Amino acid sequence: MDQPVTPGRTTPPPRPTPAPARAAHKRRGPTAKIPFAATRGVDVDVPSASASAATGAREPPIPSRVLVVGGGRVGAYLARALKDGGVPHVVLKMSNRNRARVHAPGKTEPRGDAVDPTRTGATAIATHAGATCVTAYEDLPEVCDGHESRAHFDLVFVAVKTYALRAVREEMEASHVTFDAIVAAHNGMVEPVFDPSLTARASMPQSWDIVKDDGEPCGYRMVVRNEDKPWVLPATTIGERFASVLGRCGIRAVAAPDFEYLLLEKYFINGVANLLSVVGDVNCDGLLANRGLTARAHRLFDEMMDALAVDHAAGLALAPANFRDVVFAKVASYGAHYPSSKQDFDAGCALEIDSLNGYVVKRARVNGLIATENEALVNEVRRMVEARDAARDAAAVPTSA
Repeated sequence: MDQPVTPGRTTPPPRPTPAPARAAHKRRGPTAKIPFAATRGVDVDVPSASASAATGAREPPIPSRVLVVGGGRVGAYLARALKDGGVPHVVLKMSNRNRARVHAPGKTEPRGDAVDPTRTGATAIATHAGATCVTAYEDLPEVCDGHESRAHFDLVFVAVKTYALRAVREEMEASHVTFDAIVAAHNGMVEPVFDPSLTARASMPQSWDIVKDDGEPCGYRMVVRNEDKPWVLPATTIGERFASVLGRCGIRAVAAPDFEYLLLEKYFINGVANLLSVVGDVNCDGLLANRGLTARAHRLFDEMMDALAVDHAAGLALAPANFRDVVFAKVASYGAHYPSSKQDFDAGCALEIDSLNGYVVKRARVNGLIATENEALVNEVRRMVEARDAARDAAAVPTSA
């Protein structure tokens, strides 16, 4: 019998019926709110009609050396796919943080020698696939493929939480790690951390769970929902290059001209579900089955639309008229999956707060608005994290004889 490392079901939900091509979005009042699921027939997980994969006769060769930074669910998924796709040298750089707690906005602190079972499973999956897992760049393997430096990579995938991005850049710079191009695969909104001329963002529609399974050679298996939906990257030279590599390694990917909208779409999904799942102690099914949480999610959506209307006008201009329905239908498509914020909270890890609903609060203030519901959610989650860590710290104090 499976022993779940992270909660989740093993069968992905059925694919909804695609909707017609998107129409131009006009800013208007809130659409009718749907308590438990979105209207049938809306676009749920289909990229826009203008999205196109990077293909063609002049497709670049498969890269020789790829670095994946972040030893969690996404990192293991990428490392395995890249090796299965024929990339000769794949390095998975594990995080040194183990478990962490929010010490102040954007700050984390190690949690001693605690073992994170998700990272244990991720290491097992990546290693079994043939990737090299390291915790320090000094441990990068020697290679004999013509590269002058073992610290140079053709491509880098950064799959870490937004609060860890700057630390990743600083560690790479200190270790003189160089690369031709880099993609940041993360939730949340943050200022660019890496050189924009070498960087692309990625929006991922999937969710991942690592499950302990003694029947698997490595002892773990990965459950992926919405795996038939493509990763979305910008229609730039770098975006097309990464989309090409992902596609050739078995991960559907497109370089989309309307990337700004598609990135916002995923951000709205995270914004109405991730931190709210922590407060409600629910998965996506549970969130949409609870009238109170669903109503709260719709209020979060309304505030997000207002707070981001100025700073993200270009992306929102491409949103369909039934944007609300699209967002909530996609939340429903994750089914019994627990959002990453809920999984991180239960694992004792730091949470992405400032880059999720905290970003909405910040943009609202800048634009002279008040995001009451988002601010209340942010404060509630911060209190829960503080209480969780205080309880764990108290339990760790040895009792006197």
